[in-house]
Amino acid sequence: MAVSKMQKWTILVEDEYRSLLLKTVQELQHFEPIDTNFVTKTVNDDEHQYEQLLTHIRHAQSVLGPFVPKKIKKTRFSLTLSELEQQMVDVDKRDILTQILNIDEKEKLLQKQMGDNKDKHDLLKKWQSLPLLPKDMRKLTYIHTFVGVIPQTKTNDFLDTLLHHEHLFVDVLYRDTHDIGLIAYIDKTLVNEANDVLSSVQFEKFDYPFEQLPKDMLIETELLQEAINEKRYRLIAEKEALSQFYADLLLLEEYTYTKYLCQKASAYFSTSQHISGLTGWISEEKSSLLQSLIAKTLPQGAYVFLENTESVDEKEIPIVLKNHPLVEPFELLTEMYSVPKYSEIDPTPLLAPFYAVFFGMMVADIGYGLVMFLGTLYALIKLSLPKSTKKNIKLFHILSYPTMLWGLIFGSFFGLELPFHLLSASSDPITILIISVVFGVIQLIFGLLVNTRTQLKAKQYSAAFSDGLCWVGLLLGLVMYALSQTTSLTWLATIGQYTLLINAIGIVLSTALGTKNKILGIGSGVYKLYGASSYIGDLSSYTRLMALCAAGASIGSAFNLIISLLPVPARFTIGIVLFVLLHALNFGLSLLGAYVHGIRLQFVEFFGKFYEGGGRAIKPLKTYEKYNDLKERYSEEK
Repeated sequence: MAVSKMQKWTILVEDEYRSLLLKTVQELQHFEPIDTNFVTKTVNDDEHQYEQLLTHIRHAQSVLGPFVPKKIKKTRFSLTLSELEQQMVDVDKRDILTQILNIDEKEKLLQKQMGDNKDKHDLLKKWQSLPLLPKDMRKLTYIHTFVGVIPQTKTNDFLDTLLHHEHLFVDVLYRDTHDIGLIAYIDKTLVNEANDVLSSVQFEKFDYPFEQLPKDMLIETELLQEAINEKRYRLIAEKEALSQFYADLLLLEEYTYTKYLCQKASAYFSTSQHISGLTGWISEEKSSLLQSLIAKTLPQGAYVFLENTESVDEKEIPIVLKNHPLVEPFELLTEMYSVPKYSEIDPTPLLAPFYAVFFGMMVADIGYGLVMFLGTLYALIKLSLPKSTKKNIKLFHILSYPTMLWGLIFGSFFGLELPFHLLSASSDPITILIISVVFGVIQLIFGLLVNTRTQLKAKQYSAAFSDGLCWVGLLLGLVMYALSQTTSLTWLATIGQYTLLINAIGIVLSTALGTKNKILGIGSGVYKLYGASSYIGDLSSYTRLMALCAAGASIGSAFNLIISLLPVPARFTIGIVLFVLLHALNFGLSLLGAYVHGIRLQFVEFFGKFYEGGGRAIKPLKTYEKYNDLKERYSEEK
């Protein structure tokens, strides 16, 4: 339970083994290469090719996706890097990617043909009553024809003007909401007169672009549409057949992105003549594994240098947290705040018990705890989930135990009060409030003791007293005085008052001793005493434990009361549905409230006493792990 000790390595290999070294480091998943060249990196051709290939793979997945069952889409693998490479041999042979991209190209072409054919069909449909082709119109000896459109108006006055013209013969070919298509005939000697009339009604000439009449062309478009549909059906059938190989695309994306990461990391190599060097960080616990892997995968001639890190700024050293498996899921909370600096302690094991207790107290229902327990257990055993998701679920699985325990204490089962309980959320609010504040006092004192230890370890003795131990004494004195007011132990009040006084003086004096100017130090110490008001705010924050506990129980009880008011037949029909829905709502609100307020107590009240954070989490060269949980080859070979 600590921040892992880090080592800085430089690994030297001949140039021809650079890729092999990167692959070895990537397989280990715990080595962070660092840039020692300090040259601005640009995307090289190889990286660009990988990016393009990834774009194609993801597009192929989207093309095939609608034909693939959800279960296959969520497939996860557990392969070593070597096994993944072996799988890629078969994947390359089947070459599903090329087949799907070809199908997609054909579909796009057909889609374009369909669009063009539809536009053509719509045009022909409009003008299907056109009796003559333009070339036939031009052959007429005595008659001139006009083909075109006029605007559709509410009063129909434009069309009436043409219909009532004494020399024009007008045949309406189609109408829609905007236009009227028509053909007009007139004696060739009166063309100029016709032009004037047509211009007055905003006539627009239409040039029919085809060599056959619309009614004949329509048959062709319908036949073409049938042919296109038939080709599309065939392509759909091909996609359905290829859907069984969807996993190939997942493996291909996993492998390609892994290679892409490797390619990017190759920029971190330093080169000199025929030798290349890769520098990076690794935790002390994993260093022997890396040495073992290098010995197995690289030929003789690879050298490892362990660099002296004493002069390295701790901001440059990445952080790896190392905790017991039961505490490890709580690292998510620490990471949400900030990982510790290299010289700081890891607060995860310190916050874990408090967070679990507070979370359980705020939800405090056996039924809700059981739902969490069974749901998370099912997810952990049955579902194939990414590591980060699994870590989250494991956190809630651990939190289900204190939830059930507090549910037993409060005798609450889906809002129903059980006959056996130690406390009641509805009738013992004052007792629960006192318990909440007591928890707050314990956590604050614990945080101050951690601070005292940290300051003593750093040989900051005055700070250990003025910022840690003396405040513990102040809180204890306050507790003794408060207890004396509720009991007949008057001597306890005297001890409490003296404890308060001694520690207040201790804060002032220890602050003064830690400064060069003692007068200013005394002033600073007095000012620190003003900070006692913040402790009152801190302690009042813990009353939210009682508030959320009572709120969840009251809401659940109210839902049960509503359902009990239903007639008996409705109670056992719609009432069951209501019970599930309403308690699902209360369950969600309780979890959200407990999660957020539990974090708030840790980050603000607890961390404020001893923890600063600001470290840099390690970014090791890893595989993609989107679909494959990399199996550790080296652990199998032990």
